[in-house]
Amino acid sequence: MIGISLDEELKPLQEMVASLGMTWPQIHDADESLVKLFNVKGTPTYYLIDREGKISAKDIPMKKLASAIDDLLKK
Repeated sequence: MIGISLDEELKPLQEMVASLGMTWPQIHDADESLVKLFNVKGTPTYYLIDREGKISAKDIPMKKLASAIDDLLKK
């Protein structure tokens, strides 16, 4: 899992990561290069990436995300 922040300033991202105890990598995408690359239309947007680095699913509802991850890990 990675997080991608669109905050213009780095400090709000750092504060959020600290306050929520996020332990996964966070990318500061202030220039929105990843937004353009992946054609993100809004936030939050979720992508499930398989072991080969391919997008397995996009915008999975949160209630189905855990089972989708479990299914993907079984492959």
